[in-house]
Amino acid sequence: MLLRFGARNFFSFKEGVDISLELSAGCPLDISQGKTVTNLLCVKGANGSGKTNILKILSFLQYFCCTSFKELKPEDKIMVDPFFYSDDPVYFFCEFISGEIKYLYEVSLNQNEILTERVTRKIKQPSVLFERVGNKLKKRIKEFSGLDSVKLRKNASLISSAYHYDTDCIRPIYNFFDSIHSNVAWHGRIDHSRDFKKSSELYFKHPEIFEKAKEFIIKSDLGVSDIIIKEATDEKGELFYFPVFKHDVKDAKNNLLAYHSQSLGTKTIYNTIWFYIIALLDGGILVADEFDIDFHPDLLPKFISYFDNDKYNKNNAQMIFSTHNAKILDYTKKYRSVLVNKDASESYAYRLDEIPGDIIRNGRSLVSIYNSGKIGGVPRI
Repeated sequence: MLLRFGARNFFSFKEGVDISLELSAGCPLDISQGKTVTNLLCVKGANGSGKTNILKILSFLQYFCCTSFKELKPEDKIMVDPFFYSDDPVYFFCEFISGEIKYLYEVSLNQNEILTERVTRKIKQPSVLFERVGNKLKKRIKEFSGLDSVKLRKNASLISSAYHYDTDCIRPIYNFFDSIHSNVAWHGRIDHSRDFKKSSELYFKHPEIFEKAKEFIIKSDLGVSDIIIKEATDEKGELFYFPVFKHDVKDAKNNLLAYHSQSLGTKTIYNTIWFYIIALLDGGILVADEFDIDFHPDLLPKFISYFDNDKYNKNNAQMIFSTHNAKILDYTKKYRSVLVNKDASESYAYRLDEIPGDIIRNGRSLVSIYNSGKIGGVPRI
């Protein structure tokens, strides 16, 4: 479970950003539900403020810790952008719980090489499990002696390298980063919403995901009563899958409609909801940048409420998302809402319960306060 994460000298965050999912003691019980860590976090801000850059931190860590050894050749550069081409290193950190043990991961690097990489375990007292400096393993405890046989590369995470060397001791740490499901990449938001063939194949091969996706679509679309996945072959003789939507209509010769006849909102849900369901089923972390862009705004609370409900979120999954829908602040409240601002091209962020004074009181609507610009996060027009 993710507790905190952040970065320094990364994209628009020069001095750094520290995002916490831990709830304060003053958080009302109807929001915390007795938990000390939230399953939901909303990131809001004006266009260009740096919302997506916050989400890119987790996306980078997932890519770097899980796939850098496999995907990068030894001579490749690391896909990381410092603040306006700064020569200073980029620093990332992530605090999380895996197997009921608390870990702190830290890495400092630039596009050419990894400078330092360290994992600290926190039980009674913090203890460094292993630390690399450059391409040398400078420290490790006996439990991680398997790392001695791992050949380090200047552009590959020790975690990714050790996993591909089949080093068992690294698995709990690797598994945490592998549980991050993100629609954000180095270049920005990934658009899953148009590839219906890929979505249909996934649904066909994973009936459990398809049933949950179908249930949500039927509840969200005024008319769809069922969805059927069919097979066909293209002009090259290759097999592909496609959906047919059954509509609740009276006195019709045929109540089946093709994918292309559906609304944009229904198409988008069909092609993206699997991504959301996988995180729920795995108990992972869903990182979603403006995933509601083609939905009616009233659907957003419905989407995120699944992560807020133990009945549906049986594996304690978490969701961190950005949106331009201001109404959602009255759902997430100040304890689960982060605002991002920018000054002189430098971004900074804060959680709303960090704002001093009583401008944001429990039980008071946040929408009008946010729209007024008194707490930041709105465009300057």
